[in-house]
Amino acid sequence: MLPEVHLGWHCCAPATNPENYRPLVGEALIDELKALAKALAGVRICQINATAAGGGVAELLGRQVPLLRALGLKVEWRLIHGDPAFFALTKRLHNALQGAALELTAALQEAYLARNRTCAAMLAEHYDVYMVHDPQPAALRYFAPHSTGRWIWRCHIDSSTPNPQVWAFLKPYIEAYDAAVFTLREFCPPDLHGPRLAFIPPAIDPLSTKNMALPQELCRQVLADAGVDLRRPLLLQVARFDPWKDPLGVIAAYRLVKARRPEVQLALVGGHGRGRSRGLDHAGDHQPRSGL
Repeated sequence: MLPEVHLGWHCCAPATNPENYRPLVGEALIDELKALAKALAGVRICQINATAAGGGVAELLGRQVPLLRALGLKVEWRLIHGDPAFFALTKRLHNALQGAALELTAALQEAYLARNRTCAAMLAEHYDVYMVHDPQPAALRYFAPHSTGRWIWRCHIDSSTPNPQVWAFLKPYIEAYDAAVFTLREFCPPDLHGPRLAFIPPAIDPLSTKNMALPQELCRQVLADAGVDLRRPLLLQVARFDPWKDPLGVIAAYRLVKARRPEVQLALVGGHGRGRSRGLDHAGDHQPRSGL
């Protein structure tokens, strides 16, 4: 069996009770969720991804799985196996789906398929729905052809203009799924055929610690401590420091604004190797300063 992620204290969090969301999203939406869940009572769902911590998919599942269970669905979260070389390869595949260059040699292809083949053999046959996230385990469906469940591939990235060689390699495995879900219609490769397509935009959990309301005075104090002038307008990007978040595009936009509004400030907030963040007051002077 693929290893299961045990959520522990998450199952006791406020997110496990749909009623806690009524003041935030309204009566109608919660009633609709409960009606949909009632129609699916007893459905067995297996969520499959590459890691239990770090990254948006793990964060999403950590909040979503307890909520689905509270709604009456039988949901398990399982992880694929892999060594560092496999996950280094799948990281490159992940970037290549967003258009990065990658020479996908025959050896790399076989390494990817061999790991997916092994993991598929470890899947149990007692689920009604398999939800497979991103490219790391994307070939699982192909190697489990006799499964009686429904298979859904969930793509969390913009794959509208993928690396042609990588997409030609992955496309047949994606088209083996019953359905594919993308964040936006524009993120779907234009030549994807076969699976039923759905487009579900991202959402946040307003009850998670990351999204909790903070006193305004505390926010102002943190901003001031980071070097932000509270009397001047501020442009902000909160994202990982990698090319796919386009920080250079943010800086370019900042320069356009600054030409007309010289008082504007820019903060780029994210993580890098030293575990801190940086902001730039003047994008052209390359003078780092402590960020948020």
